[in-house]
This record gives sequence, C-alpha cells and structure tokens, in this order.
Amino acid sequence: MRIGNIIERCENLPVGVIATALGAVTLSTPYHLIGFPLVRHIFSLIGIVVLILATIKITLHHKTFAKEYGNVVPASLYGAYTMLMMSMGAYAFTYFPHLGKALWLVGIGLHAILIVVFTYRNVIKNFNINSFVPSWFVTYNGIMVSTVVGGAMNEPQLSKIILYYGIAVFFIIIPFMIRRLIMVPVPELVIHTKTVLIAPIGLCLISYLNVIKDPNKYVVFGFYGMMFLALVYVLLHIPKFFSYDFHPGFAGTTFPMAVGVVGSFKMSEYLAKIGDINLSLIVKDISGLQMYITTVIIGFVFYNFLKKMFID
Repeated sequence: MRIGNIIERCENLPVGVIATALGAVTLSTPYHLIGFPLVRHIFSLIGIVVLILATIKITLHHKTFAKEYGNVVPASLYGAYTMLMMSMGAYAFTYFPHLGKALWLVGIGLHAILIVVFTYRNVIKNFNINSFVPSWFVTYNGIMVSTVVGGAMNEPQLSKIILYYGIAVFFIIIPFMIRRLIMVPVPELVIHTKTVLIAPIGLCLISYLNVIKDPNKYVVFGFYGMMFLALVYVLLHIPKFFSYDFHPGFAGTTFPMAVGVVGSFKMSEYLAKIGDINLSLIVKDISGLQMYITTVIIGFVFYNFLKKMFID
C-alpha cells in the first residue's frame, strides 16, 4: 500500500481504535508482570502504529477531526489520543529516555488543553444532559495515565498535582454522573460508555499507590472497594453490552477493563506488602479473571475494527 493511500485512509480512522489500542497497551503491563514481556512489546508496537496514524489524521485531516470533535461523546473519547501518547512515552523512556520523557510531557500538556477546551464547549457554553455520559471521565481523569505509567520520569511534584486534581475532579463529577445514569436513559449508541466508570476509580487507586510513599490504608481500601463495585456492575451488564451489533462505541469497554486489571494487580501487591497475604491472593485471583475477560473483550473489539476497516 502506498504512503499516499495510508495517509488517505487515516481520515476514516475511528477514535474507538485509539481507545482500543490504549486498552491493549494498558493490558500489556499485567502480562509483562507475570512473565510475558513479548506481549508488552507487541501491544506497544500496535500502540505506536495507532498513535502515528491518529497523529496523521489530526494534523493532515484536521477538518474531519474538527467535525468529530464537535460532537460531545467523540470529543470526550479523543482524550485517549494523549493518554496513548503518555503510555508510549513511558515505553520509549526505557530505550530513549529523552524522547520518552518528551512524549510523556507533551501528552500531559495536550491533555490539559483538551480539558480546558472540552469544559468551555460542553459545560460552560452548551451543556446537554443527554451527552453527559461516563466517557467524560476519559477527558477529565485521563491525564492520570501519566501518574500510572510515569514513575521513572522522576517528576514527583507534577505527579502529586495530577493525582490531587484527578481525585478531586472524580469526586466532583461522580455524584452528578450517578444521578444522571439513574434519572436519564443512556442512548444505545453510547451505552458501552457505562464501562468507563471503572477507569477513573482505577486511575485514582493506581496513581495514589504510585505517587504517595506512605498510602493511607483506608483510602486504598476505599478506592478498591469502589472499583470492585464498578467492576461487578459492568460484568453484570456485559451480556447486554454485547447483545448489540458491533459499532465504534464498543471501544468504550476496552481501556476501563484494562485499568481494572492493573488496579487489582496493584492492590494485590499492596496487600502483600502490608502483610495481608490471604486477601492478597484473593485479589490476585480476581485480577486473573479480569485479565482473561479483558483479553477476550479487547481481542473482539480489535478484530471487529479491523474487519470493518479493511474487509467490509
């Protein structure tokens, strides 16, 4: 395929592919931890390719990007682009420290801009309850990916600022989001965004354990308890989520489930560290089940995106 054709095809790259690649890259961390580094490299290579294709779309097909960003739900999901950039920066840091840190910092800066723009356009200027869905957390809490993957960057003050912001914005939004989900039905096309509820809690938990040297036990248990409840809620709804014909909204199930796996891994490590071995083993078993389910989901979504883009 010619380079010109590739650039042309990038115009139709769904934002869901970016979110799915982010989910795969996030899931590669647990695989690496249990002794499968090749999986991490393969998923990271996929992440790099998708990041390049997404960058081409945003820069060379900016009119298409601007049109998509004009719709609230796709706009909220575009936070996955900068989140993927942060993740790829952390991966590159191992081999090219300066490039890796630059990508990580640029990802943080661009995500901060997205937060400001999204807030002005969809909260201050034109708020619509029907488009107020859990995918908003991708924009508002997605910046915490930097504190999930950026331990080696050695930026403790920046990491603390992002951690405290992330926790604060989560607790500001979540009461309104829960009330909205109870009071107003979620349209079928965005029903999969309900899965995103796992993501901000998982990001808060992982970031808190990564950034705070002496974490408060009750805070840790509180975050994991909320994440576990969100996970149970999502698992109970999985049959309904996958009863629909495939559409780009399915991507909303990928990254949150992957973050949930990492969250359980971190929780198991924390419990072992404080001496609660039995509970640590239970949480480890839970993470194994999550890992299996999440791998199937991400594989299913990736396959269908490839089928939709290159076969159908």
